[in-house]
Amino acid sequence: MIDKNSSVPMYRQIADALKADIVAGKYDANGNLGTHTQLAENYGVSLITIRKAMKILEDEQLVDVKQGKGTFVRNNIPQDTLNSLTGISNILSSQHILSQQEVKTFEFIPVPKRLDEDVRAGLGERCLHIERVHTVEQSPAAYADIYLPISFGKFFTKADVEKGTIYQIYKNKLHIELGNGRQIISAAPASRKVAKWLQVSQQSPVLLAQRRAYSRDGQLIEYMEMYYEYRHYSFEIQQRLSAD
Repeated sequence: MIDKNSSVPMYRQIADALKADIVAGKYDANGNLGTHTQLAENYGVSLITIRKAMKILEDEQLVDVKQGKGTFVRNNIPQDTLNSLTGISNILSSQHILSQQEVKTFEFIPVPKRLDEDVRAGLGERCLHIERVHTVEQSPAAYADIYLPISFGKFFTKADVEKGTIYQIYKNKLHIELGNGRQIISAAPASRKVAKWLQVSQQSPVLLAQRRAYSRDGQLIEYMEMYYEYRHYSFEIQQRLSAD
């Protein structure tokens, strides 16, 4: 509801109202808010007021204005094409999506017994444990639970992990040649910890990517469990069709 007697300019009120609807998920990605004329009629204001409101939303990278077609919610959902196994920071950067990452945990611990036998064997008795949360537009998009062999992890610093991806550190600081990785993607219920970092309800569905990464000579260099809040991430892959 727009208050024409408020000290807050009407275009600012309209921008704030639309932003609240977008953030709340009222509009799907690429959803049409309407033309400027339609919005002016809906809010009972002039076209100039609507243009000012849309300029605010454009500057905040929430919408795209398409002349003669309408104003559309910008699709800021990261899409992983799975062409290569890389860090989420690289994916976000390549799609020009502004994001932040925060290291929540950086500690040396005994290798957890819950991990698969081959992972425990590759990590050794102790490992570097890193927890990192990635946010897009101040909303958590992914939570990474990372384990590195102590033989490599002892050369990592928290500052390294805050600035770059794990693979960038391996390549540029440790001069390790990267090899192959194996990733399994599935649906999973959010544990208490995952729910906390992703700001979702416990047991709500999340996307889980379990990854084993190896150096070129076959050494395990990372085991990671990456949890994605389903509204903020998607996987996209193109493959040849087959009738066999």
